[in-house]
Amino acid sequence: MGLFGKKDEAALPPAAPAPAPAKPAAKGSQKNTSLATTYIGKNLNIKGNISGEGSIIILGSFEGKFHLDGHLKVAQGAEIKGNLRATNIYVNGKIDGEIAATEKVQLENTARMKGAIATPRIAFHEGAMFDGEIKMSDSNTQAFKPAAAGPAQAVKPVATGPAQAAKSGSPGQKQAPLAAAPKKKETVV
Repeated sequence: MGLFGKKDEAALPPAAPAPAPAKPAAKGSQKNTSLATTYIGKNLNIKGNISGEGSIIILGSFEGKFHLDGHLKVAQGAEIKGNLRATNIYVNGKIDGEIAATEKVQLENTARMKGAIATPRIAFHEGAMFDGEIKMSDSNTQAFKPAAAGPAQAVKPVATGPAQAAKSGSPGQKQAPLAAAPKKKETVV
């Protein structure tokens, strides 16, 4: 060994061969959604549309449409207003809008959600708050489409007992059933 830490060439072990380069994925194989994780910082306010592949953690605020082939995490303190689509969605923050996941939605204990959820699997942790509607299906391509608003239907209360029998005529006479409300047309995209 020489002065200042130089080593003799003979004392070094032989160099290991370089690893072979990775082969590209075959067509038709499953997408790799763990490519990279992108963070939207706590002090960022983003308005617009975001789409892509990978994982994203939102710490700040976002307003607009979001489409991701991968995992989306809405961190505690984050505020979202808009429509979110991803493979898996994990919520700790506040969302006002629609979310759709092809695999799973999970609302953690600090989640505050107002809107609609479409997913084949869902989990609510104790403390999570949700105000809206849920649509569950085994379809991997499902998206939420709210039902078209129609005219309000009047609902008649059905009374039972002797008072109702006196109103309907005779005690043995049965009242006609109420007409069923028309079915709303739903489209799955």
